Amino acid sequence: MNLPLLEAIFNVDVLKEIRAVLQALTGMASFCTCGLSGEIRRPFHDTVGLGWTMPRVLHVGPCNARGGMATVMRTLAEHPPDGWSAELLATYSEGGVWSKWRAYRRARRELIEQCRDSSNRPDVVHFHAASDWSWRRKIRLAGVARRLGAPVVIHLHSGKFDRWLGAVGHRRGIAVRAAHERLDACVVVLSENWAARLEVHLGPLHAVNNPVHPRFQPGAGPKDTKHLLLLGRNDPVKGHAFAIEVVDALRSKHPNLQLTMTGVANVDHPGVNARGWVTDAEVLELMQRATLLLVPSEYEGQPMVVLEALACGLPVLANASLGSLPETAALAELNVQSWVNAIEPFLQHPQPPATLPEHHRLSAVKERWRQLYEDSTNTD
Repeated sequence: MNLPLLEAIFNVDVLKEIRAVLQALTGMASFCTCGLSGEIRRPFHDTVGLGWTMPRVLHVGPCNARGGMATVMRTLAEHPPDGWSAELLATYSEGGVWSKWRAYRRARRELIEQCRDSSNRPDVVHFHAASDWSWRRKIRLAGVARRLGAPVVIHLHSGKFDRWLGAVGHRRGIAVRAAHERLDACVVVLSENWAARLEVHLGPLHAVNNPVHPRFQPGAGPKDTKHLLLLGRNDPVKGHAFAIEVVDALRSKHPNLQLTMTGVANVDHPGVNARGWVTDAEVLELMQRATLLLVPSEYEGQPMVVLEALACGLPVLANASLGSLPETAALAELNVQSWVNAIEPFLQHPQPPATLPEHHRLSAVKERWRQLYEDSTNTD
């Protein structure tokens, strides 16, 4: 049965309702497979003969890396907005400069191949960038996609993008804004707080919170009573050394206190268990069991570990200077005594489970992206 025949049978309003129902059913029945380059695919075939296909977004960035940006990319690709399909295109490779350059060139070739083919061109190309060279690489790729007819979204994840831009009126900020305007790009940041900080440099921005994967939820088992947790890569800005100082100050009163840290290994210190890099399953198990998550980072965009911990019911204590944190996270100035004072109540008696605000839930984030994607594809 084809569209003209249906139009002859039903009026336009009824036909729209039928189409909406079929789209919803198709979205629920869609499934994920992996392409040759590791991207997540949610294929849709127009088997109902209504003359429409599911629009597709292509996520471009370091989806195969470790860290929060990759987690966001994979979650958005696995759970696209209702009525949309999604794929991932990796721009990153571990190894040296040559390996990274080859990964970038491979991504560029695949992007050109997809965008040149009008039957396979993504409806939106969604670029994920940090700052500095990450942004520069993505903006070059965005230029390729735009010249070949694809609308683009530039998604800024960096927690120091404002520092990289410099002072208001600095030539780097002017150049970045001009690049976005040339592309007619939809530019997205991680929160209203980041929008306020960056709009003075970049002009109007859209704010969309990071999504939390549905697997992060409270565990059924018992929780530890004196177990602190720090999750982050091996980088001084993540505050591993500061967390050890805090634990040292607390252990005189709480000798059984334990700190589990990821990202670093081979740390021989009383009460500290440094586990290096751990799997996603181990991260979930730690979050469901620990007493408190510590986030003493110098800067963050919108740390996924905070959102994931809150979704698991794990309370969070973070550096008070960090922006874009949910209001249910506790904050303290970055000095040892302030953190000792803030942690004490969590060690003295059980605290109620933490909560993740609704606007960080996957359903809310998906709906926001649906609106932005549809606005990007609207050429009227």
